[in-house]
This record gives sequence, structure tokens and C-alpha cells, in this order.
Amino acid sequence: MKKAADYIAVSAFFIIVIMFAAYTLVFSRLGNGDDISDKKNIRHNTQCYVSENFPLSSNWRSLRTTVFVMTGKKNFDDIYILNNRLVETAEHDTDRLEKNIAQLNDFSENTDTPVYVMLAPTAAGVYSAKLPAYAAKTDQREMIDNIYYDLDSKIETIDTFYPMYSARSNYVYYRTDRKWTSFGAYFAYADGIKELGFEPVVLSNYDQEYTSNSYYGGLYSELCYNSIGADRVNIFRSKYKTTVDSVELYRGDQVLTSKSVYFRSALKTADKTAIFLQGDNFTKATVKTTAEDAPKLLIIKGSYANTLVPFLTPHYSEITLVDPDKLKEEGKTLSDVADTSAYDQILFMYDCDQFADETNFDLLK
Repeated sequence: MKKAADYIAVSAFFIIVIMFAAYTLVFSRLGNGDDISDKKNIRHNTQCYVSENFPLSSNWRSLRTTVFVMTGKKNFDDIYILNNRLVETAEHDTDRLEKNIAQLNDFSENTDTPVYVMLAPTAAGVYSAKLPAYAAKTDQREMIDNIYYDLDSKIETIDTFYPMYSARSNYVYYRTDRKWTSFGAYFAYADGIKELGFEPVVLSNYDQEYTSNSYYGGLYSELCYNSIGADRVNIFRSKYKTTVDSVELYRGDQVLTSKSVYFRSALKTADKTAIFLQGDNFTKATVKTTAEDAPKLLIIKGSYANTLVPFLTPHYSEITLVDPDKLKEEGKTLSDVADTSAYDQILFMYDCDQFADETNFDLLK
């Protein structure tokens, strides 16, 4: 019986290897005259179908990735394997980006509240020199500079590329996910908070707690490449009394309350980074602090903003975050959930890729 089972297992393995070889041969011989986007779509759809319908699909993805890596392949669509990390590159619709810039300018023109924009580079921007020469690279330094140049002069811009690039040898991005870590958020905060009018809290005033050392992010889930180890999720705690008094998260008719910006229940889920304000699972979040005389901040958020908030709490009496994508899902606009005139500052906090691809800034009117 055991010999039969071993025979079946070995046979199945070689069948899969042959399938991979055939797959590679077919797609490598698509004619040069074929449309590149069509080839990518065919390949992507084939991979998705097989991955979703094959038994034990995570094992299938892991085997697929391992076999291809053994043949020298280093990228899977836009995800690249760079030694000890996965990095995703992105290309953007120029018209979409120009529209987003125009909508921000329009938003600023129609509010008396000072508006700030903070765009963070992704790992692909900070580690671009490590990407292979054939990778479709976007110069994110230039991209962010161009966006800032096209914004209305009354909008204050905050540079995060230089502090992130300077700290690149630190653990500033997850190796298996698209997001920055708490370390990355801190380095961006330490420089950026000065533009908002405050002095940063020095790193020595925090205790670091590693809440998980077994996090595998979204990039890993697409490839299941086991040669890159799990990430760790860490949080920073003030060595002194916390300034956070209450937290309210709004989604539809539901309101989730807490006394902390850290939601430890997320550590029991696949998305352990949702420990930061429940990730992208709310339309609006309100964080109130004990600094009653401090100003109020409204953040129009992308995914990077959640990890930044814990560092902002000593400087504000209230921080409200609004996710335009969730506004769209609920059929609301910004005015339905927040009065911009009630805040002292408004901050747009996005990574540059998410900002370029955002489609719901029209809901901020």
C-alpha cells in the first residue's frame, strides 16, 4: 500500500512538472506581434483559474513558484523575488493620476482648512536599484516630486521618500506584504510631523513590542514562496501614559469602540497588520486623546495611514480618518461623515501607488 502511495505521489509530481514545462513553452512562444497586455491577461487568467480550482491551492502556488525559481525566473507578473523579500512594481494611468491631482486642488480651493499631502514610496521605489534591469520601474522619487509640483501652491507637501530611503537598511517594509512597518511609519513621522508644526517624539521614548513573528502578507499569499520567512508585526508603546482616550470605528450601521488604536483580535486572523485600527475595514475612525487643547486632524486615508496614527496621537486632541473607497461602498460622500471646517488640518496620507490609482476622490466634494 505504501509503495503504491509513493508511486502515485511521485507520478503526480512529475505530471505537474510536465504541466509547468508545457505552460512555459506555450507562453514563451507567443508571437512578438501579439499584444503584451493580451499575453499578460491570458497568463494571469490561466494562473488564477488553476490556483483557484486545484486542490490544496496554496501548495500548488508554492510548488509552481519553487519550480519556476529553480529555472531562474525571478518575477511573477509584477511581483519580484529580491533575495530576502518580495517587491511589487506598478504602472499607472496618467489620465487617472492627473484627475486625482485636479480633484485635490479643487478640494483645497473649496475649504479654508489647511491641506497637507503626504505620499510615501513603496518598497519598489526604495529598493528600485535591486530590481532587475528588465523590470518595468517607476522612478517614485520623480513621480512624487511631479505630483507635488502639480498641486496648488496652498497645499503643503510632506516628503517621505528621503527619510524612507535613508532608513532602507532598517526593517521599514514587510518582506511579504505591500505595506510599510511600524519602523517605516516612524521614520516618515519623525520628519513629516515637523511640516505639521510639531516636534517628533524621539524613538527612545517608546517601548517596542513584537506582537507576531508569523505574519505572511498579501504578496506571499499570491506566490507562497517559502524561501522568504515570515514577517514580524511590531507596535510602539509610549513609556509614559498613553494619550489615547477612546477610539470609534464606523462601518455602515456598526460602531466598534476601544480604548486603544491597537486591535489585538486581528492577530488571530490572516491579516495581522489589521492590529492597526482594524486595517481597511472601516469607513470612518475617530481617535480622541487626553490632549484636549491640541488641534484636530482629518486624514483622508490610504492603507499606509493606519500604521502612522499611533505616532500622531500625542500631537492632536482628535484624529479622524476617512476612507474614500468605503464611502463609495456605502453610497456616501465626505460631508456625510465629517465636517471639514471642524478640523485644524487635513492630511491626505497615501502610498504613491494607491494615490495614483484612487478612483473616489470625487466623493470629497
